[in-house]
Amino acid sequence: MRGGAWRSAVLGFAVAGMALAFLGVEIGRLAVADPERSLLDMGAVGLGVLALWMAFARLNRHFRDLGRLRETLSAWRGRGAASLAADAKEDEAGDLARAAAEALRHGRHGEHRPGERLAGVIAALEEPVVVLDDFGRIDTLNPAASAHLGLEAGADIYDHLSRPELFRAIERAREDGRMVSALLRRAQGGEVPVRVKDLGLQSGIALVFPAKAGEAQPLLSGERRLLRPNGRPVHLGDEDPLLALPMVSLWVATATGRAEDGPVVAVGTVRMVGPRVFRSLSLELFVDPAAPIPAEGAAVHGVTSAMVEGARPFAAAWPVIAEALRGCAVIGVGVDVALGTLARACRDAGLPVPEAPPALDLARLAAALDPALEGASLEELAAAFGIATDRRMGPFAPALVEAELAASLLTRLDKRGIATHGQARAFAAGQAGALPE
Repeated sequence: MRGGAWRSAVLGFAVAGMALAFLGVEIGRLAVADPERSLLDMGAVGLGVLALWMAFARLNRHFRDLGRLRETLSAWRGRGAASLAADAKEDEAGDLARAAAEALRHGRHGEHRPGERLAGVIAALEEPVVVLDDFGRIDTLNPAASAHLGLEAGADIYDHLSRPELFRAIERAREDGRMVSALLRRAQGGEVPVRVKDLGLQSGIALVFPAKAGEAQPLLSGERRLLRPNGRPVHLGDEDPLLALPMVSLWVATATGRAEDGPVVAVGTVRMVGPRVFRSLSLELFVDPAAPIPAEGAAVHGVTSAMVEGARPFAAAWPVIAEALRGCAVIGVGVDVALGTLARACRDAGLPVPEAPPALDLARLAAALDPALEGASLEELAAAFGIATDRRMGPFAPALVEAELAASLLTRLDKRGIATHGQARAFAAGQAGALPE
């Protein structure tokens, strides 16, 4: 069946034919008065009818060719692009057929298929990856996501993850223009870490879960802890190799911007093993202080009242924080102060005060390596050791900067012969015996 363009053209020809017929009738009526003039007029009308018929025949053949092209394109898998190009005529429809044949040839060789290339890249990743459409439906996922998360294409992600928390993570990813980490509540209870990336307008949202394909237990169903137990004692031994030491960088922000007072409003961590930084095992957790955050505090750490709206109070957040620190040496610039802030927050919330974990102060390590860095801030230390900070955005950026600073310091310590956890602690404390002979 031909479309609206064909019907419009036929209507136009019909109107033109009726006009010529009307002119023929009028000329016939005037033939009695002026026979010679009427013959000329009738000849002109006859030429008009002939031209109209030729134009109609040409247009009819054009639309017929377009219909044939449409049928061929619909069945191109059976005929092949080469046959489509060979049968094309030397006209506009033929040019279109040859262009379509060229496009089909490229398509058969796997070119110009960004959707298939994206699916191929996702399938090769060990971490579970899920791509959502604009309505929260799962558009694409890799085998790791199917096996480990218990999800399938077409499912609604909000049946598994908290809608408000995922919304906030997506908004942060769109505002920052980069992949952000978040901790989301599961519908079945518990929490799951995830990295969120906005793929662009109408291209979807990518969710990357920090779990390997080899883990068989579904992450989004049943109870599961945020981080797997490390299997190591809380107090790490002094003889543990420094380059294989499980560590976690810690950043804590309070409402006042001062560590010694004010409720905790945000906690960020990044896991490490020696100098290896695992960004996927990061914690970016907002905490509800139960009161507006003063402007002077927000100016220090970048956390505003809008960011913590709907977040859990510290008492509910502490088990997640404790699990992130469990079994690791805690590192950071002024890490003892950050740990003291968490202990004070536990006491204020009526929770048992935790035992202090082993800690390495990056500022002390840096000053031991270079006395000129005594009293330097995190930004100054990062600049001194070549750690870029301009590409990191958001309030949780210091946790990642601390982790990368620690990686650089550990490499330098190893070159100095400081190979164990105990030697590093002694070296940071200024004990001469920390350095090997």
